[in-house]
Amino acid sequence: MKKLLWAVFAVLLSLSAPSWAQVATNSLVGSYTYKGVNPDGSTYDGTVVLKPDASGGLEVRYDDSVGIGMVKGNVLAIGMIYEKRSVVMWMDIQPDGSLKGTWMQRTEPGMGTETWKKKK
Repeated sequence: MKKLLWAVFAVLLSLSAPSWAQVATNSLVGSYTYKGVNPDGSTYDGTVVLKPDASGGLEVRYDDSVGIGMVKGNVLAIGMIYEKRSVVMWMDIQPDGSLKGTWMQRTEPGMGTETWKKKK
């Protein structure tokens, strides 16, 4: 399972090309509100917190799950386990500091979306 998750990260990160200056990982640290749309069209919202991780990446903490994120260019790639299934996320870091992206969960058809806005 770990090898599959790392392979997905490698592919995702190899596709990224920064559209503006590389974002420093520590500039993303903080709390964000998010709004999302599930693959079935239902919506959800909440808070996600990014903290420095000992790995050099970011701890990504939702209310009910925690994952690891890494930045390359203007992309934050995230892997986590939610409801006992692997989740991968691809978040584009916007010039205004918000993040917008897509996610998919193992064994679930379709992709969802999320938009994050940093709390002030």
